[in-house]
Amino acid sequence: MFEEIYREARQRVVGLTMGLSAEELGRSVPACPEWTVHQVVAHLSGEASDLVSGRMEGAPSDEWTARHVAERENVPVEELLEQWNALGDKIGEMPRIPFQLAMDAITHEADLRAALGRERLPDAVWQPTLVWMAPRRLTGVTVKTGFGDLGNGPITLEVDGYELWRAFFGRRSRRQMESWNWSDPSPIEKIPFFPARETDLVE
Repeated sequence: MFEEIYREARQRVVGLTMGLSAEELGRSVPACPEWTVHQVVAHLSGEASDLVSGRMEGAPSDEWTARHVAERENVPVEELLEQWNALGDKIGEMPRIPFQLAMDAITHEADLRAALGRERLPDAVWQPTLVWMAPRRLTGVTVKTGFGDLGNGPITLEVDGYELWRAFFGRRSRRQMESWNWSDPSPIEKIPFFPARETDLVE
């Protein structure tokens, strides 16, 4: 499952970013406020390089991801994408693709789509991962989405599934999560794998 998610995300991101103008490559990515489009691609390529070479010390810290960006600051995006494609083929030969790698790829694809004004991530990409994650992450909660209920707990949450999926990866603020239609109590702290944003992010 995760190998397929990663491979297809890589292919879509390559199609999304190949041939972008200098202005588009320099555009700030609101979900990654200190990164540009170019820098997000640099991280994705660097992450793959580190996994293949075994250079995983410090992963997945901010320092680890910052090194990906710093080391590739002057590398053209076309070259980064070629490197990522070659590395992705090697990753595909590994016996097991880490869950975190696959989720990072589609999360950053969603970040890039929003920054570039493209349509949001297709439902067929994020919905299966939400179905897999929500009952494991939000134990004791029944999540009511437009495509069905997830989990079977006494607490209920009615929410757009995409909003919850983005929140799992730190793309929504605590205020945004509190504004959803919860029964009482609302276990906000169970949602994000990463710290929630301090400011709202509307996509």
